[in-house]
Amino acid sequence: MKTVGIVALRVLRFLGVSLLIALGLFVLVSLSCLVWGPCTNTAYSERMFWVGLAALLTGAPGVVAFLSTNQGYYSSPFTAGQDAKVAHTIIADGRKSMDRRTAYIWRALTVGAFGIALSALIDILG
Repeated sequence: MKTVGIVALRVLRFLGVSLLIALGLFVLVSLSCLVWGPCTNTAYSERMFWVGLAALLTGAPGVVAFLSTNQGYYSSPFTAGQDAKVAHTIIADGRKSMDRRTAYIWRALTVGAFGIALSALIDILG
């Protein structure tokens, strides 16, 4: 039960940071409406949608990076023996790299989803 609480806290913290980033994007969109003239509700919602979509698409390089995760270090028969001696280090390094990519993809996905949700909220309330 304790581990479930720890995981839930990590997920909520992750979503909270993503929501704060999305609210920061909301502030930037609000400032753009102040700088470049008053916006209608529709224009305001569209700007927020496109900013949310741009945030969502920043995760695309991470998805493309996942396409090359299956490359092994044993592709050369000349270095296979030496690679086998340090296999644990190679695997740990690959795992750390995959964890960073996964966190980046999830961050981009959640920030983009919150941005698009804010766009829908602006459209509904406007």
